[in-house]
Amino acid sequence: MKEMQSRFSGMQSEAGLLDLLVTLAENIKLLVIGPLIAGLCAFGLSFMLPPTYQSISILQADQSAASLMLTAAVLDPVITALGLSRDGMLEGARRQLRAQIKTAIGRGDKLLTLTVSAPTAQQSQALASALLHQSYEESRPKGTARTRLETQLVEAQARLKSAQAAAANLLKHLESNGSGAGAAAEVARGFAELLNATGAAQTQISTLESQLEGLSEAQLLQPPTLPEEPSQPQKGLIALAAALAAGVALLLAVFMRQTFRTTLTNAPALEKVARIRQCLGLK
Repeated sequence: MKEMQSRFSGMQSEAGLLDLLVTLAENIKLLVIGPLIAGLCAFGLSFMLPPTYQSISILQADQSAASLMLTAAVLDPVITALGLSRDGMLEGARRQLRAQIKTAIGRGDKLLTLTVSAPTAQQSQALASALLHQSYEESRPKGTARTRLETQLVEAQARLKSAQAAAANLLKHLESNGSGAGAAAEVARGFAELLNATGAAQTQISTLESQLEGLSEAQLLQPPTLPEEPSQPQKGLIALAAALAAGVALLLAVFMRQTFRTTLTNAPALEKVARIRQCLGLK
C-alpha cells in the first residue's frame, strides 16, 4: 500500500513538472521576445535621460574635513560665486548641492575622496575646485582661536630652543670634564631627558602648524578630474534591469493564466472559487 502511494505521488510530481514544461514551451516566444523588446525600449529611452558627469579629487584629510565640505560656511560662498541660486533662496540650492557631493574615507589608506556630480564635465570640475578652495579657507582658524594657537606655537618653539641649548651646554660640560664613568651616566640621563623634551616640542610644533595652516594644496594628491564620459545614466544596466523585470512579470502572467485555465476545468477548484467570491460579497 505504501509503495503504491509513493508511486502515485511520484507520478503526480512528474505530471506537475511536465505541465510546467509544457506551459514554458507554449509561451517560449513571449518569454524571450518580450524581455528583449522591453530591454531595447529601455535602452533607447535611456538616451533621453540627462547625463551626469563626476569629477573626482583625492586629499590627505580626515572625516572632519569631509564634514566641513558639506557645511553652509563652505556651500553658500560656492553657490554665490557660481550663481547656483536662481531664485535667491540659498536653502534649496544648498540642499541640491549637497546631493551632488559625495565624500568617502578609504579604510586602508585613510584618504578622502571627493566626488562632485554636474550636468557637464566642465561644471563638475569647476564645482569641485570651488569646493576645495572654499574648504581651504574655512579650515584655517580665525579670531581668538588663531591667536591661541599662535601663542601655543611660540611657547612650543621656545621650549624646543631651550632643549637644544641644554644639549649644547651638556656637550660643553662633557668636553671640559672628560668622559669618566660618572660623567657618562650623567650624560646618558641628560640626553634621555633632552630627547623626550625635544621630541614632545617638535610634535607639538608640527601639530600646531598643521592646525594653523588647515587644509591646503599640499594635501591634494589628485586635483579635480575632467571626466570624459558621463557616469549616468548607465544605459546597459538600465536595459538589463528592464529586461529582467519584464521577464519576471511575463513569467508570472503566464503561470497565473495557466492556473486560471486549470481552475476552470477543475470542479473542486471551481467550488472553492465560488466560496471565496461569496465570502467577499462578489457575484
